[in-house]
Amino acid sequence: MTQPVRLDSATALRALADHPRYRYRGCAPDVDNPRMAAGDISVPVDSWQAPDLDGGEGLEARQAREAAAVEVCVGCPVMVQCLAYGSSLTPKGELAEEHAILGGLTSLERHRAFVEYKRVRETVARPEPAPVSQLRTRQKLAVLKALARFEEPEDVATAAGMDLRTAKWQIARLTTQLGLDKSAGRAELLAAAVERGLLEPADLPDVQPAPVPAAVPAAGCARAVQSRRRGRRVTVAPGQLAFFDFPDAPVPAARSSRAASVTTLFPNAPLEAAA
Repeated sequence: MTQPVRLDSATALRALADHPRYRYRGCAPDVDNPRMAAGDISVPVDSWQAPDLDGGEGLEARQAREAAAVEVCVGCPVMVQCLAYGSSLTPKGELAEEHAILGGLTSLERHRAFVEYKRVRETVARPEPAPVSQLRTRQKLAVLKALARFEEPEDVATAAGMDLRTAKWQIARLTTQLGLDKSAGRAELLAAAVERGLLEPADLPDVQPAPVPAAVPAAGCARAVQSRRRGRRVTVAPGQLAFFDFPDAPVPAARSSRAASVTTLFPNAPLEAAA
């Protein structure tokens, strides 16, 4: 499947504005009556934008306005370039123009095409899963087991017995080699690891049986006990039972915060793809 590509907004706008017939575009103001469109003097020049009305525009009025504007677009000499700009993306990956009728498409039609473009792009960008033999390395398995217990990158690195940079690199490699999108989260990564047989379902925290805490009788005077898991100090008074859960795995001490170019949809348009 060929990945669809779109122009960046600056390139598309420049191609539209520099076109030799741009001055003859149908939505331009008529020379004799600037309030009406040059492509059809019965269509107001503001028909390509939704009016700012209290309560919004009525359905019939909107449909009539859009139909008249699209009819002008169909005969416009720069319709292809206009649609390329209407489908172009800003540096943030958003539509350059969200609300106007451009290139014969309404804002709703362009938005739907944009959603489909993103869906296809994500599908095409997803890599093929690597063979399991490439995933069963000592570091990758250690990172997966640590990731099943901890969420913080620092904790995962410590539990896996490696530095933070190596742990992050292995997580990124696992994401790619398991055939996941780069934006995949911890839950998706762990689920894919179980599916490929790299982890057992019992390794995941949400399917593990809750550990039974051990009852420790507190005898004598009150004493302070430090929990090895969370670093809490708990005062145990005489006659009380203190419950503690001490996991076998090493517990990290540090805690910190968690951390287009494009082929135009219009192949006949004389536009260059953005770098």
